[in-house]
Amino acid sequence: MTGLQQVRGRSTPAAHAGDERLVAYALAVEAIFGELRAIIGQLSGMLILLQARAARELGDLPDIAIIRERRDRAAERIAHLQPPAGRLGDRGKLQQTVEYIDAALADIPRMRRERAGEMIGSAAARLRAGYRLMQEICDHRIGLTMVDAGNACCTCGKKLS
Repeated sequence: MTGLQQVRGRSTPAAHAGDERLVAYALAVEAIFGELRAIIGQLSGMLILLQARAARELGDLPDIAIIRERRDRAAERIAHLQPPAGRLGDRGKLQQTVEYIDAALADIPRMRRERAGEMIGSAAARLRAGYRLMQEICDHRIGLTMVDAGNACCTCGKKLS
């Protein structure tokens, strides 16, 4: 792959003979990857709030239901993901990331003031494990990066390649 092209406002691999499957994969996996990246970030923020005691009980917050819906969408997309040769391990790592997110989500409602520190540590460890798996999948050539600066003020409205 030698270049990027703009497809629907996103940088994607330039299509060469035989690259159509990679382009389709890049578009599909980018949405899943972004969803999981956002979920990990949101859950990490919730854990920080719990640790700071700014939020005593997060289990009933509407954010948890929204995260679960996002997680379900990502899991469904993973099930239909068709990685090309050379990217076959991505699906398993994405599925494992969802499992780590599930485990962290299961910890949050059980967090009570007296055991919050222990439970926060457990949930944070699970999120770190999922984050590491996603780092293994990272490939800037197909839009998989752990930091999305595409909408940052420093980009002056330009998409980063």
